[in-house]
Amino acid sequence: MSVIINPTTQQATIALNANNLGVVGLPSAISESLIEIKYSFSDFNQADISSFKKGDVVVFTLSPNENSYGCKITQASTSFIANASKMLMAFVSYSGSTLVLMHKGYLDFDNISTDSNPNALQSWQIGQTIYLNNNKISITPPNASGSWVKSIGFCMPNNINKKRIWFESDSTFLTLQ
Repeated sequence: MSVIINPTTQQATIALNANNLGVVGLPSAISESLIEIKYSFSDFNQADISSFKKGDVVVFTLSPNENSYGCKITQASTSFIANASKMLMAFVSYSGSTLVLMHKGYLDFDNISTDSNPNALQSWQIGQTIYLNNNKISITPPNASGSWVKSIGFCMPNNINKKRIWFESDSTFLTLQ
C-alpha cells in the first residue's frame, strides 16, 4: 500500500496492489505497517534534476529563485553535517515536471553500485541495517571524522532476486569525532 501526498493541495492518494503484498484483505494493523509514504511535487523545476537516479538519498535546500517551492533537492552526504538534521528522502522519479520522493517504503535494486553502474546502493546483505555512507546506501556506516551516522532502514529478504531495502530514515544521528 502506498500513500502519495501532494504537499501543495495536501491531498493523499492511496494505492493498494494486492499482488505485491501477496495476500488480499490484510488485517488493518498489518496494512498500516506496510504503508509507503511518497510525496509528489507537481511543477517542481530544477536545472540539474536529470542527474538524480532512483534511490539517491536527497535533502531539500533553500533556493528562493529555483521554482515556486523556493527550494531544490541536493544529494545528501554524511560529510556535510548540515544534512544530518534534515529530513532524508529517497528519489523515486521525475516525470514531466513532477518530482516523486519517498519518505518511507520499499526500494528494489538489481545490483550493487560499481564504476560502470553508479547507482545509489553500495552494499546489501539480508537483515542488515542500512546507512548513508558519504552519498551511497550501504550496510557499512561512515567512519571518517566529522561524518554523521544514522540508520536509514534495512535490507529485506525477497524471492524475486532483488536487493530490496526498506527505507525509513531515523531522526537521530551521531557525529563521529
